[in-house]
Amino acid sequence: MKPRLLFVICLLIRFVPPEGLAAGDFESGLYEQAFNPEVPAWETAGDLTASGYARVPELARDAADPALPHRWRLAASAALLRLGEQRSGVSGLEAVAMDSGVPLPERLEAAQILGKWGGEYASARLGVIMNAPDVPERLRVEFAYGLWRLSSRPQAYDILDEIRRRGATGIARAEAVLALGRTDRFPYVKDEIKALADEPGAIGERAENLLLINSRLDDEIDRDDFTVRLISEVVQKIRDFYAADEDDRDQVKRLEPKSLGEASAQALLYSLDQFNDYLNEEDFSDFESQLRANYGGIGAWVGMRDGRFTILTPMFDKPAHRAGLRPMDVIDRIDEVDISDLRQNEIIKLLKGEPGTMARLRVHRRSWKEPRVIQVKREIIAIESVVSQVLPGNIGYIKINSFNDGDQYRRVKGTPALVKDALASFAGQGIRGLIVDLTNNPGGVMVSGVDVAKLFLGDSKLIVSSRGKRGSRRVTEYKAGLRAPFWQGPVVMVVNPGTASAAEILAGAMRDHKRAPLVGRKTYGKGSVQSLIGVKTTRDRSRIKLTVAKYYLPNGDCIHGKGIDPDFRVPENELSGNELEARWKIRDQHDVMFWLEENDRFTRHEDEYRRLLEFDNLDPYAYPEFDSLLAALQIKYPKDQIDAELCRKELRYGLTTYLHDFKGENRYVDLEENSYLQEAIVVLGEAMGGLPETPLFTAIRGMAEENRKKLSEEEGNLAKGR
Repeated sequence: MKPRLLFVICLLIRFVPPEGLAAGDFESGLYEQAFNPEVPAWETAGDLTASGYARVPELARDAADPALPHRWRLAASAALLRLGEQRSGVSGLEAVAMDSGVPLPERLEAAQILGKWGGEYASARLGVIMNAPDVPERLRVEFAYGLWRLSSRPQAYDILDEIRRRGATGIARAEAVLALGRTDRFPYVKDEIKALADEPGAIGERAENLLLINSRLDDEIDRDDFTVRLISEVVQKIRDFYAADEDDRDQVKRLEPKSLGEASAQALLYSLDQFNDYLNEEDFSDFESQLRANYGGIGAWVGMRDGRFTILTPMFDKPAHRAGLRPMDVIDRIDEVDISDLRQNEIIKLLKGEPGTMARLRVHRRSWKEPRVIQVKREIIAIESVVSQVLPGNIGYIKINSFNDGDQYRRVKGTPALVKDALASFAGQGIRGLIVDLTNNPGGVMVSGVDVAKLFLGDSKLIVSSRGKRGSRRVTEYKAGLRAPFWQGPVVMVVNPGTASAAEILAGAMRDHKRAPLVGRKTYGKGSVQSLIGVKTTRDRSRIKLTVAKYYLPNGDCIHGKGIDPDFRVPENELSGNELEARWKIRDQHDVMFWLEENDRFTRHEDEYRRLLEFDNLDPYAYPEFDSLLAALQIKYPKDQIDAELCRKELRYGLTTYLHDFKGENRYVDLEENSYLQEAIVVLGEAMGGLPETPLFTAIRGMAEENRKKLSEEEGNLAKGR
């Protein structure tokens, strides 16, 4: 008799359980309970795990068996999650949720359990399946809300907001509004929830409850019980004895209960380790912007210089650049606001805003007698997490500055997509080898780093695993796909002490699988996992960023506090204090850029400057009018001992920056000045079968050899010191 038919007969006569089901489960009535539509699957799962009859192998087999009735698979999968079996439980629930033959209520129930109990593995899977084709909108709402509950990833908001605005049915739009109302986006949809509260039935009742809960929150958040009892006592003593400056509005504001509670939470979290933090509503919004790698603004690097708010560099072809703003322009008014007494972060908030809106800036420039008003139209500004360049010798260069998810609804690509685009471009240009630069990359979204690793690794190779606190059964593994990697040519990766977190995961996986040697200096050693956890006291409007696990590389090493040693070390290029200060002044004031523009100097000598930028044979006086620049810098900075070699280096830096910032060219590195890249090119050349015999590469090989001698001396001195 066929197994499916036998199973149906067993169900009907209720005497013999199906094969594999423990007899005790049947005798206790749990099997019969699982098929009662009035009993939620999570309740059956709880009873099943509490009964003592549940056995993981049988549950895992039942959860994965598509021949079994979906309600039993649902209960078995939920029970697996209760038992800590994250992967098999999530897989079973996902199979039920994505089965179009299962009634929608049960699919929604599976999604709700995933979003409540699924953990890190469910978070990763929900991010994928919520974008799968043919998923009903109601189910997508549950997937997105579950993703928000587990990880607070921005994509969850994007999906919910998209359905809220453009859902095909009224019920889907209403559910999306209610889901957003249960997140920290309640203020954003408050008016829509008020409208839903006037509707009869379950939707209206749920909307009324949301309004009631948030109304109570608004009343409670300003009271002293915002903090725990211990902190409340400290707050009271501060009020009793602290002598505040009544004229300092910032200090007075910091004495409010909400501010004191937030400061206490931050101090407590930071006392555990430096990667923990408390993010209030404003902080969390800024954090999200970093994850999305985009914001509405004018597109310029800014800062305070001599107490004045200054445009340091307008980004090429962004609103500030197109409107005519230049480096060292000073702004003292934005719209009708005098910003003279505002702090830098307050001024930046005024510059940011909704794309399409105008910002009126009053600008002072040293060549103008009077200030002028420049209008700049705000746009979506995508932060460059990836830049690329073709180096001489058909070598591809990719610099990854950070790892982020991007923003699919604003069409801003995340780091993995940008790296893939660069690799695809290289493939069409005959690139023989690749350098991936991870120096000073602080990390970012861990999954983004994993996805970049998948472009280079295949055959289901382990990329990284994470493990929770001691005694926890939560272990999550991230692996490459089954297919061949997207880029199969030779690769070298460059790292330094500023390489951290997701960047170390990528570097470690490439090293452990012998896919790429590492060149540079020992990495930072940030191997801890932080999760964003909602704070119920603030109705999830704030977050705790808390260390919940540690990362482990494929070879089993935990890099936290240790870092990764490169295969090929490079000596530190130590500069004297005088040289550092002089170079900082020249760059900060954009002296070389102004000199290049003076009397159309760059235009008159462009061909020669470009040729020398490729290779100048370390000859300062080969540059046209070099004496003029050296004399100008020595006159402006008489105490800084600026010599011809320092001036040559700053001219090369200035030319590279000028071509990038004002000509929009992909120029990010100077091979003559970067000892890390010199060593990387030599190492890559061996993998490519040799480097071209040109003056540039001859010089690079010579400089790399000198660096190796210097490193040997450095290591010898350390050994003598020991």
